[in-house]
Amino acid sequence: MVKSLKNEVFSEILENLDLIPLKKFIGIYLERLDNSSNLEKGLALIRLLNEFHDLMKKNIEIVSQYSEILESVISLLRFNSLLKEKENFLIELEITEEYKKSSDNAAISDLLKKLNKSINDNKKKLKYLEEDYSQRKNQIDQINKTIKNYELKVKDLTKQKKEFFSQINKITREMSGSPIKEKEESNLFPEIDDSLTNSQKIKAFQKKAKDVQSEINEFNLKIGETKLKFNEFNPLYEIYKRDYEKLKEMIKTDEQRVEDLQVELKDNLMENENGSHKNFNGIDLKLVRSKQDIEDDIKKTDEELKIISIPGDLCNLQNPEDLSRIKEKLNDNFNNLKIHKSEIKIEKNEGQIRETFESFQRLEIIIDELESLINKFLQEINLRSNFSIHLSNDNKSFFIKIGFIRNNREKITFNELTTPEKIFFIIIYYISIELQVKNDNIIFSNLFIPSIYNKAGSIFRTIRKILPLFENEEDLTNFNLIFILSNLEMKKEIKNLKIITIQANG
Repeated sequence: MVKSLKNEVFSEILENLDLIPLKKFIGIYLERLDNSSNLEKGLALIRLLNEFHDLMKKNIEIVSQYSEILESVISLLRFNSLLKEKENFLIELEITEEYKKSSDNAAISDLLKKLNKSINDNKKKLKYLEEDYSQRKNQIDQINKTIKNYELKVKDLTKQKKEFFSQINKITREMSGSPIKEKEESNLFPEIDDSLTNSQKIKAFQKKAKDVQSEINEFNLKIGETKLKFNEFNPLYEIYKRDYEKLKEMIKTDEQRVEDLQVELKDNLMENENGSHKNFNGIDLKLVRSKQDIEDDIKKTDEELKIISIPGDLCNLQNPEDLSRIKEKLNDNFNNLKIHKSEIKIEKNEGQIRETFESFQRLEIIIDELESLINKFLQEINLRSNFSIHLSNDNKSFFIKIGFIRNNREKITFNELTTPEKIFFIIIYYISIELQVKNDNIIFSNLFIPSIYNKAGSIFRTIRKILPLFENEEDLTNFNLIFILSNLEMKKEIKNLKIITIQANG
């Protein structure tokens, strides 16, 4: 009878509780948990991960190939650029030799250097001056704008005042019986009540004219104050403006002089029959430096050319400007990419992938629930467990690794537990699984576990520790614990444990 109750998969797991194959773990729940048949689908996640890994590996290989080619392209372009620089340095060096042969050219060269220095110095001065000049120019522009706005306001107010006096004259003419022009008949000021007497109207217009004149006086006062401010700022602004414009003109004049001298120098060099190199068009003659500086740059260029590495199959160093080999290599890779397109692309079956992840997530939930149940019991002996899913080194299988923490600080493995702790864990591990599958009557026997753990003292100690939880914990009171113990002597009774002794026949 007891043998028929034994969970063989659980017994196999007990052989190594440090690492539990996830497939065996699932086997404990098969046909004992609702929808347990779907749990195994979660194992397909390994296949998806391996496929993804293989695809990524293939993609990385392709990207690496392209990266190597691009690095070669960059190196080759840099190689060609250095060759061109060296060519220009050699021309520049030749120019310095030509300078020595002609006093006129040497004089022009010296003048160019002086002019270039003057231009650079003046540009620096201009840059420093520009900020102060711009700031003061903005101040002056703002002051002029303010004065203009005040003057426009005075002009509008003066026009209003004239119109008020025009109305006063009109009323006066009416009172004297003088004829009124037709265009003056219309009422331009509806705010003046027509029911007022002429004398009252005249006083109203006189008051308006007086108010307007007060505004005019205020704006004239502001104009005067603003002009004083202008007179205060303008002298310094004029100084900055003069210096700024002078520097700009000096730079412009020097640059034009440099341009003229450069043309003259180039003409002299090109006309020199003794010159061994006539291609001076690529050289900025105004920037030609000393012989030593040029030779130093040639040396540096040669050193960099030596260390540039370009695969021989991608470049003809006898003709480095020929990029045909690299183009051919890129085309080959691109064609291979089209041929092996299916090998670097993930073919998605969204339904299957979703089902796999949902099953795996359910597995994680089951493991988390089991860990929580086990820890509820383990706290009675100051232990805590941790269940984590790992991938094997060969990426072919999942396994569960169980770790323990003793007294909230010491991390240990199952094999490092004491024998009583191991027996306690095994029993509550089994009971927790039964709780998960909602088995109302939980039957445990010492015959379910390996003989090395069949220790009466530790087993009875475990029972004493867990029974109170089933009596006091609300979510555990509905379960019945049944222990079938064989050949174990109980030296001390266990409270609230009903014992039935079964004698063997004959």
